[in-house]
Amino acid sequence: MSAAPDLKLLRATLEKRFGDAIVPLPGQAPSRERAGFRTGVAALDALVPGGVPRRALTLWAGEATSGRTAALRVLVEAACRQTLVALVDATRTLDPASWCGEDGHSAPGLWVARPPSAEHAMEGAWVAETLLRTGAFGLVILDGPPPEPVEAHRLRSIARDTDAAVLVSTGGGGTSWRADVKLDFRRTGVQAGLRAGGRFRRPGAVQMAKGWGARTGERQVELVHEPAARLHTAHGPDRRAAARLLRFG
Repeated sequence: MSAAPDLKLLRATLEKRFGDAIVPLPGQAPSRERAGFRTGVAALDALVPGGVPRRALTLWAGEATSGRTAALRVLVEAACRQTLVALVDATRTLDPASWCGEDGHSAPGLWVARPPSAEHAMEGAWVAETLLRTGAFGLVILDGPPPEPVEAHRLRSIARDTDAAVLVSTGGGGTSWRADVKLDFRRTGVQAGLRAGGRFRRPGAVQMAKGWGARTGERQVELVHEPAARLHTAHGPDRRAAARLLRFG
């Protein structure tokens, strides 16, 4: 008797017992569609009610101070309650304090990969692909230069195989590949300032488009975050999350 039927029976038993915790076989859809990852910010979630979708490639684009990174932070905080999250900090610019809770630590489900130097930023797509292939992460985020079209295609394909969500967050220009869901962040006329308690507010606007299709809506948002000095006495120019750290390059 071959081992193949036994392996199929074992997998069926595991899927029955553990359900969505079992990663689907490559090229095979999950038994039921799982929800994406919502941010908890009403204006953002109104644009994409299903959240950042699994088995798809999402693109967030926006200039500096447009609120994109603040939105990324709230997404990660929410997603870490559901799954392991991998964040590729390709440009080494993530502020450690902004990603920490009141105890000075990041969410336990957050892993961060960053290169030894900014010269390796273009390797970020390869690192995101490698982390995605492990099947360990429900959400993989690439923060930095957008991947090349062939890299974007591979990321989408592996996301489908592993039932994971892939998000590219970039401040760069347009891409030559089509995202399944795209959000454009931009600054509004109102200047960011301090609120009571020393919290920064980041007003902005977010516009959503399906692929390269027509715009389907815009929302005004105001994202609030703690200034870095309140969480760490010493901080530099980088935006790095204080989390489990993987180095690449």
